[in-house]
Amino acid sequence: MPTNTLRVMWFVPPAIAVAASWQESLGFRLESSRTQSSDEQYLLLCEGAVDAVVTSIDNVLHWNQRQGPEDFVVVAQIETTTPLQLIGSSNLSVPSDLVGANILVDAPENGFVIALRALLQQAGLGTEDYRLTPVGGVRERFSALTEGQGDATLLGPPFDTMAVQRGLSHIATIQDVFSNFPGQGLVVRRSVSHANEALKAWIHMLQASLTTVPDDTAKLKESLESLGLPPEAVTALVNTFPSTLIPSRDGIELLIGQRALLGLAGANVTYEQVVDCSFLQ
Repeated sequence: MPTNTLRVMWFVPPAIAVAASWQESLGFRLESSRTQSSDEQYLLLCEGAVDAVVTSIDNVLHWNQRQGPEDFVVVAQIETTTPLQLIGSSNLSVPSDLVGANILVDAPENGFVIALRALLQQAGLGTEDYRLTPVGGVRERFSALTEGQGDATLLGPPFDTMAVQRGLSHIATIQDVFSNFPGQGLVVRRSVSHANEALKAWIHMLQASLTTVPDDTAKLKESLESLGLPPEAVTALVNTFPSTLIPSRDGIELLIGQRALLGLAGANVTYEQVVDCSFLQ
């Protein structure tokens, strides 16, 4: 049988993908790459240079509003939530302190920044009260923040802990404000994905991992540590390992509601329009 290549792009290797790699992959080869931004993921999906991306589910809400293919869907949710901390300069302690701040983001109109903007609005800050500066993914934002290029940003493990250890301040936690904030999704283009047998086989392997990992958490920790991830990141990835790949309806409706709150495009879509669970059947 000829070997097909499945090209997947992510910011950090998902724990469930690591667990799936323990299985024998018959008939295809997984080719993974690390992205520097969600805009890069969007462009490569449009060009057909990658087959799938692991990314913030909110990106789908925005990408389908751009001039382009408008056929992006979430086919699986690969973590229960994405732990996100708002980290800033040592003189900042609460969200309202961010008046006049330069906030470093991946992209200003999509992704995790929407939850941040909703959090700031609840704290009484309008979009005119701060500035959003795109610098890239979590690694890039961490480096830019610690180099003094901005006042605050959203970070996940281990970068949030590393930033605090360097004297920066923890300002807020997204999950404390939005308890049903969803984890990242596996996103594809609907028009081309159903003919991709390698994608179907990999999702089947991800599903199989749901039953093996609860009994082998120790192996998962060892596998993640072998990738060079620090203890904080390993713990976070294990703790957010999913029990199902079905995208959370409550979580996605939260994201849609945040866009409505902020008056952004994508607030009029439904769960059914952005989710395709047919790969999970």
